[in-house]
Amino acid sequence: MHHKILLLIGLSIFGFIDPSFSQEIKIPEDYQNFLDAHDQKSFDLFFRIDTWTFWDKKKLGEKSLEFTNKGWIKSGDVPIAINADEQILYYPAKFLQDHHIYLVDSDLEPMFYAMGTCQFELFEKTTSFIKGIENEGYKKQDLALIANCPGSMFAYAFALNTSEYDDNFSEERNTQARLMFEKLALEGHPEAANEMGDYHYFQAEVDTEKLIYWREKAIELGSEEDAYELADFIIDEAPDQIEKAISALKSLFNSKRYRERAQLKLARLYMRGSGGKKDYAKGLELSQKLAEEGNHNAMADLAFYQYRGMGMEKDVKKALDLLRKAEALSIKKTGRGNWEDFIKDLEQELGETN
Repeated sequence: MHHKILLLIGLSIFGFIDPSFSQEIKIPEDYQNFLDAHDQKSFDLFFRIDTWTFWDKKKLGEKSLEFTNKGWIKSGDVPIAINADEQILYYPAKFLQDHHIYLVDSDLEPMFYAMGTCQFELFEKTTSFIKGIENEGYKKQDLALIANCPGSMFAYAFALNTSEYDDNFSEERNTQARLMFEKLALEGHPEAANEMGDYHYFQAEVDTEKLIYWREKAIELGSEEDAYELADFIIDEAPDQIEKAISALKSLFNSKRYRERAQLKLARLYMRGSGGKKDYAKGLELSQKLAEEGNHNAMADLAFYQYRGMGMEKDVKKALDLLRKAEALSIKKTGRGNWEDFIKDLEQELGETN
């Protein structure tokens, strides 16, 4: 059950609370219990590489209003902590009951950070177990103290997993880690679901059904990366399920990190007709919108479409002019160009070479 508190913020000049500043906050039970364990007071706690200041109820209400007004979080999100770099930990509104804690900073690129406050409390113990993998061997370890904390168990499974390029590679350890990832994914851990998707993707013989299942599971749990990866895989390997790719890409249109890439990929899907979905009008609309926003890859795509006459009249001169703009913008943004050879080909075709 969520604990509701009515936070009345701001005092009038007479010292009375102004009800116009009231804001109702739903505190996740997970965080309520965390505060209970710390006497309902703000406190500092080290986790991973940072010391975080966790807020009490009053401070939480003030910060909720502050960061909502700044646009760092959305209405209904619950901020809980800050570090020295002014990064914020918060529960997204849609994951209040699922104990998903995200990180956001001034760049406004939210990322999954922890699954529940138990992960903070058990950090030192989890670190000790991870060190013990090599020192005493994972088979001898009793993980009962962290077994009920999905975030801690994920950190342990991630450390248990080995790479074939490392000296400590162990198929036995990897199998155990994979079983842990699967259990955690089913319990709602997005990074564990991502690990399961990656596992099936990198098999010599890909099980398309299982790969799509785990990617969709990760997407359901909030993973934007998996939405993009799912679309990528379907376009290349499973075009009969192209509608899922389109849906996954559209789900990223409000993502700061993936928006442009998703729109560009969807535009190319329509222009190429992947999975039988050729639609020049939709493809050009997306490409032109991105080009107007300064996306040099979209500009280059439009130049190619202009050159080939795809959905528009073929015009080599317009294609060359647009490609030159794309090249200049690429150099300005990234320090290098991408289409010098194509530009020379078009110049030669138009007789503009010396």
